[in-house]
Amino acid sequence: MLREGIEAIGESIDLDGLTDPNCTKIEGIPNSEALLKLANAFMGTDADALADARIYLAKDMSPEAMVDAVAVASNFQRMVRIADSTGIPSDDAMLVMSEDLCETLGINDYVSAANSKKLSWFKKLILKVVALPQVKKVIKERTAKEPVS
Repeated sequence: MLREGIEAIGESIDLDGLTDPNCTKIEGIPNSEALLKLANAFMGTDADALADARIYLAKDMSPEAMVDAVAVASNFQRMVRIADSTGIPSDDAMLVMSEDLCETLGINDYVSAANSKKLSWFKKLILKVVALPQVKKVIKERTAKEPVS
């Protein structure tokens, strides 16, 4: 959804940096340095690094933005763990919409990727031609209504 929202406002970003552990900034994402620092610390085991990352993000953006970022990361972690542990698959439209992103980020290499169903070429084609333009239209409309910060 991040990628679709950014494309909806006519921007683009290079998400390849997300797979590079040495990446410290992603052009096109405001405050990406602080957000990446938080994300890396959040997924690590060093409590001091996480505390430092929270302080850095609060100073770089705001204390409220830091709370929001930690809440989003925590909620995403929770949802992924529930989906993985119960074997909940992604819906068909999401599978097609995230196909190239999953490949780029190496998500298909995770063991839990075996839980994702494989779509026939015909179903992928129908989704790409019929459903995805509608999903992108809704994202674009919602993005246009939301203020850019």
